Formats: sequence, structure tokens, C-alpha cells
Amino acid sequence: MKRWTILISLTTLLLSPLTPIFSADAPLKIINVAVPAVSLLQAPLFVAMDAGAFKKYGMEVRYIRTGARTIQALVGGSVQFAQGVSSRTVPSAVLGGADTVLIANFSDKLLFTMHSAPEIKSIRDLKGKVVGVSGIGGSTDFATRLALRENGLIPDKDVAIRGVGGVPETVAALQAKIVHAGTLSPPSSFVAQKAGYKMLFDMTTLGIDYISSGLGVKKGALVSNREQAKQFVMALIEGAKILQTDEEFSLRVLTKHTRISDRELLKQSYDYIKPYFLRVPYPSTRAIKDTLDALVGEIPKAKDADPKEFVDLSIVKEIEASGYIEKVYGK
Repeated sequence: MKRWTILISLTTLLLSPLTPIFSADAPLKIINVAVPAVSLLQAPLFVAMDAGAFKKYGMEVRYIRTGARTIQALVGGSVQFAQGVSSRTVPSAVLGGADTVLIANFSDKLLFTMHSAPEIKSIRDLKGKVVGVSGIGGSTDFATRLALRENGLIPDKDVAIRGVGGVPETVAALQAKIVHAGTLSPPSSFVAQKAGYKMLFDMTTLGIDYISSGLGVKKGALVSNREQAKQFVMALIEGAKILQTDEEFSLRVLTKHTRISDRELLKQSYDYIKPYFLRVPYPSTRAIKDTLDALVGEIPKAKDADPKEFVDLSIVKEIEASGYIEKVYGK
């Protein structure tokens, strides 16, 4: 009887979703991930990588900076995952015929700020001027258009919007006076602030939900390699937990990936964004709805689109039901 009890216990352990099933002797599988920028919005990915969370599942994760073309990299098949896609980029791609879906999200707010030279006193002073964004059609572009409309300005008419290639590149464009203002995320927003550029507008005040740290995959991948997608999300959850509870390790990781050695600046960025990371990373259908409503003028199909069409909640539901999140965070 004792022998059978031990056998049953071992079998249960091996089949448990909480236990990584990977031999240390087996080669790691290379997983390529597209990210729009090396931003704190991607911090759970960087922390999970450096903490070894992906290696538990036999993955060696490598990220590729793709700017505003992150969703295109996923659609084109050059990467298996896209981290940092949004409730703007994924629905736009799907409405255009792409086979993509959001399976997780670690922040549901518009964590962007617009900065300018000190002589520009308010966002309304941008009339006739140029605002820099990472890329046309991306999250910073979306946030910029919302902020301009909120302040009575018409994008592309009253204010020109120029894609400059990325968030750090937007700071460089400000410094080179190629643009008069730029929309940024941490840590670049704090880099600009320290360099003397004033904050014109904080997009969190717009009061809409927005998927800003979403994980996108191709729908076909959920059929052919669902377990890999699930394990990838589990590793990200571990990264998010470490990010929120181990400040010293997190700051070392951010220093490495952002290549910013100014600890005070990184600490400001870390303190700003940490409260916004979600413990249970469901991609919000409300955020999709808010974004679709704002996109109607640009994409007419958005008016009748069902928010549920762009998300698959089943991966996070399975992980939550398994008790994994409680195990990682503690009850």
C-alpha cells in the first residue's frame, strides 16, 4: 500500500501545472519576443528573464526591439510572442485581418506623459507645432491623439504627429529640436524631466482603461503550442511578483536593460509604475471597449466590434484556477 501511495504522489507532482517539467540536461528552446521599446512597461519580462523564470520551462527568451512594428513582427512570424502590445495595436491588426489575440496584460492604464521645452506653457500652445511619438499607429500615437482632442486640438490638422522610432528616440528628437513635444513612458519620461523638459499632460488623467503591457500571440499558436503560451505567462507572473517585492534586484535588472546608470532616475520610474502592475493579468475587455470607442473615427469597423473578439482569457483563468498565482504571491 505504501508503494502505491508513493507512486500516486509522484504522478500527481509530475502532472501538476505548478511544477516545471524540464530536464536540466535538455537544451533550452529559443523563444523570440518582440517589444516596442525597452520601457518599464516591459519590466516583468526583463525581470523574469534575469531571474531564470523562463528557464524553469526550458525556454531561453530573447527580445527584439521593434518599435511601432511590434504587432507586425508577431503577425509576420519572426517572433513567437509580442510583449507590450496594446488595446490599440491588437484590435487594429485583427480588424485588418490578422490572426492575433491578447492572452495577458500587466497594466491597464495609459502610463504615458507628454513633455516639451519649458517655453511651451500648455498643451494648447502646440497648435502649429510637431509632437514626436514612437511610431504612427502605436500606443504613444494613440495616447497623443486622445490628449490633443481632450484639449480641443485636432491631430494632423492643428498639430503634426511624427513617428521617430521609439521612446528614447523621442527624447533625442526633443533635444535635437526636431519635435516641439514628445509622448513618453518611464524611464524616458523621467530622463526628459531631469533634462529640463516640462510635463504638459499626464495621460492617466484621461480616465480610460487601456491595455499598455499586453502579451500577444497568434491564435494558431494557442492551438498548436498552448502549453508553451501558458508557461510563458506563468514566468511573466513570477517576474511581475519579483518586480513588486524585490526592489534591489529589480533596479539592477532595469539598469542592465535600459542602460541607464542613474539610480535616482530609475528609482523614480520604478516607484511611479510599480503600483500599476496587475497581480492577476487578465486583458480587460473594458479597456478594449474604451479603446475601440476612441478608434471609431479612425477605424470605422471598431464601432460594431465585440471586445471579446480580441482577447482570450482562458490561459490566465487556467493559471489562476490552478492556484499558481497564490503560490507565487502567497495568500
